Amino acid sequence: MIVFIVNQRSGNGNGGKVWRTLEKRLYEKEASFEVVYTEYPGHATELAKMAAQKKEIRAVIAVGGDGTIHEVAGGLIGTSITLGCIPAGSGNDFARTRGISTDPLQALEQMLTGEPEVVDTLRVNGEVTIGTAGVGFDASVSQAVNRSSVKRWLKKAVYVWELIRLLFTFQPQNVTVTLDGNRKQVSGVWLIAVANIPFYGGGMKICPEASNRDGLLDICIVRDVSRWKILFVFPRVFQGTHVSHPAVEMMKGTRLEVESSPPLLIHTDGEVIGKTPVEMEIVPNSLQVI
Repeated sequence: MIVFIVNQRSGNGNGGKVWRTLEKRLYEKEASFEVVYTEYPGHATELAKMAAQKKEIRAVIAVGGDGTIHEVAGGLIGTSITLGCIPAGSGNDFARTRGISTDPLQALEQMLTGEPEVVDTLRVNGEVTIGTAGVGFDASVSQAVNRSSVKRWLKKAVYVWELIRLLFTFQPQNVTVTLDGNRKQVSGVWLIAVANIPFYGGGMKICPEASNRDGLLDICIVRDVSRWKILFVFPRVFQGTHVSHPAVEMMKGTRLEVESSPPLLIHTDGEVIGKTPVEMEIVPNSLQVI
């Protein structure tokens, strides 16, 4: 049996529309399934934990955006239950990485016929993360996107809108970075993105080489660059060519610590979870996914 965890509010109500399409097809197929609906932040994790305790369950499929998938993964980590997803959010970066169709019915077929594989996850201050985490400017943008009153109309473009808006108010900070025990000071930091998949923010290739099967964190640091140059470099992120810019430093490792004064916001899979200091580490082969 498959359990579907549906966030009807994801993508400004798109989750509910997508589920109605899926439900009709599942009944046509006479599939064995259950559906539960999220009602508040963190609820998907609770629902996934409950589903994982049932012996007859072989997969839990999240219907929603990256935030919903993030929560469901938190409930399945360390179990033998497979995580699947049908994209219905605004960013859908995890689904993009997995090659899952944006067409709900095609995505459903992929879930029903796909072969599971085991992938790495991140642990960020103890919290499970499936895709990316970030410190600084990108976390501020994530917070603004989640609070945005224009998200309903701009959809994916809301990331670009909020990025440009915050570009003129964000203050870069000096930070201390410790990667696998090697500590260094970094001045004028705009952002530190830590990735387990190449994409974030609705298709931006922040860490083009990132993979959730290599046992490594991919890290992108943007520092010591003017606001106007940020605006010039930004379009290159969509192709991943920003990595050659002098203000961009790319690193790999298994454990990262970031400290700053004043504290900077932290996000995991697009959801702000607090402020620095932060500890991030790779957790190899910790989640089974379709």
